Amino acid sequence: MRKTTIFTWALIPVIVALGYLLYAGIKENIDTAENVKKSEALVIERLKEIREVQKWFLLSNGRYCGTWDSLTNFIKEGTIYIVEKKETIIQRPASQSHLGDSVRVSFDTLGRENVQKYLFPADKYAGFVAENLYKIPTCAIEGFEKPATCTDCQFTIYAGKIKKGNVMVDVLEVIDSCPVDPTRKESSENRKRKFLRFGSRDEVTTSGNWED
Repeated sequence: MRKTTIFTWALIPVIVALGYLLYAGIKENIDTAENVKKSEALVIERLKEIREVQKWFLLSNGRYCGTWDSLTNFIKEGTIYIVEKKETIIQRPASQSHLGDSVRVSFDTLGRENVQKYLFPADKYAGFVAENLYKIPTCAIEGFEKPATCTDCQFTIYAGKIKKGNVMVDVLEVIDSCPVDPTRKESSENRKRKFLRFGSRDEVTTSGNWED
């Protein structure tokens, strides 16, 4: 009986140590997953901002912007025409009611406004700096280990044209080449598991792979 008691007491530190290691391992995985989730949310938000600016650049210039300097200048110095869309329903006479009503669409230009003031108003984007738009926000997080693909902590941008049928169309792609999640691989066959991005060099789309 005494030997059994001694043996039991001797096992308690081992059981406690194993329990702690198990708990620590589970907690570390949870913390890592939470960190990836929060960090990628920052990247996605920045990608959305870039996409919105590019949408207006296309409307203003008839093409997407392929350099950060030009895009920054557009934000700071460019202007956006504020247009109001109006739809007027025109009812057909009773004798033609089976054809349904028609809709007349008109556009009224209300004025123009600076790009930054319109897209990034100070009350919603306090501290917004146009010159920082190209920077990947996760690179500034303490303890972030940059992968080999991350050279200068800036988004990779591509703007060009491709031929669709007999028409040349504009395409755009912006990629986060510094993923926080080490399981993201550019070589992955699953678009959702590639580096965070929006757009494509080969397709006419500006959707993000977090939206697919």
